[in-house]
Amino acid sequence: MFGLSAEWLTHDGTVIPTAIVLSHTEQRDRLAAALPSALSRVLVAGDICFDQLSAGLPLRASYRRAYGLPATRKLIVVSSTWGEPGLLGQHPDLPLRLAEALPSDEFSIAVAPHPNILAEHSEWQFREYLAAATRAGAHIIDDIDGWKSAIVAADLVVGDHGSVAFYASALGIAPLLAVAAEHTVDPASPISAFLSAAPRLDPDGDIAAQVADAISGNYAARYAGVTDLTTSYPMAGAAILRTAMYTAMDLPEPTGSPEIPTAPLPRTPIPRVDSHLVLVNSPRIGTATVTRYPAERLRSGRGLPRGAHLAVGVREPVHRWLRLADIMIGPPGADTGAWITDTLRALPGCRLATAPHRPGEWLLGTETAVLTVHGSDEACRLFASAAQHHLVRGTALLDLAGEWAIDCGGLAHRVSAQE
Repeated sequence: MFGLSAEWLTHDGTVIPTAIVLSHTEQRDRLAAALPSALSRVLVAGDICFDQLSAGLPLRASYRRAYGLPATRKLIVVSSTWGEPGLLGQHPDLPLRLAEALPSDEFSIAVAPHPNILAEHSEWQFREYLAAATRAGAHIIDDIDGWKSAIVAADLVVGDHGSVAFYASALGIAPLLAVAAEHTVDPASPISAFLSAAPRLDPDGDIAAQVADAISGNYAARYAGVTDLTTSYPMAGAAILRTAMYTAMDLPEPTGSPEIPTAPLPRTPIPRVDSHLVLVNSPRIGTATVTRYPAERLRSGRGLPRGAHLAVGVREPVHRWLRLADIMIGPPGADTGAWITDTLRALPGCRLATAPHRPGEWLLGTETAVLTVHGSDEACRLFASAAQHHLVRGTALLDLAGEWAIDCGGLAHRVSAQE
């Protein structure tokens, strides 16, 4: 068992640490079996990291808000420990595959790498490894403590034999293990029991179905008896450790109870992709349901959604996407009508162009007609896709004027389009 053996605790047969700090009494029992001479140095002090996570649970809504997540969107945290047995060591493309498989308005993905991964490869190289996943909307957590607020905000943690998935499960958050290197952990440990009990992700299977099952399956409650072994002294670790440290230094301990800080709020929202493969279900003019996937899915060619069209934002132009675009989505600026004309002339394969005209108002045009669309920026983008759906079925753009209700990712959007 890593860290609780003679190899790590003794030199020439002598126990070295003054105090061996453990989080639960079950660890003391395992140490007693492996190295009885170390028992006199044991201090069961709880787990201050888990205490901090627990302290942050009331801020779940605040963490999600800081990430820019509406209540209807699920957050998936992909956590990888370091080394070849870890999630990214075994499945380096898994963040990308998750982003490609899941509707981007229903799911956001954050990647929490172990600091040793960045130390080994450098932050720049790691970002290069995950560049395609980032283009597909995955967010790399670069704050060393950012994983804490992320898992409190999460609906699902996709992990490995590292501690993050175990912590998440102890908080009541659903886990899904992409790998489980059981040979790297003590078979008598709680983490070993957790690895055996937690559901496994088959990266080559139906990822979307497995994610939905893991989120809805209440798996965390199934092995609460295992995750209950996270700490023997919930929310008391800081006090126990402070007393031990001041005793070791032979100094008077400060008065007053030590505080447990919560994890800081995320510094920036999770970025949204600007280009999508879009599916529209609109049985009649005036109502539509829109489902969007990141356009990055075009690169891999994995099961392109049948009947989808391509809406391309100008923030991330890729040459091949420009040639394939059905809709171009522009930035705010002057003379939106001229921008539509010039854009469609430059891209003869593109049917529609749309961009903000003034706050709360967009223009949507073909080469021959223009509609003025009132609504939120997101609603106006979605209306362009609803319009594309009807245009390919022979409806004229101006015949789409009127009031529209558009559902996307569980959110209802309303727009009004006029000639």
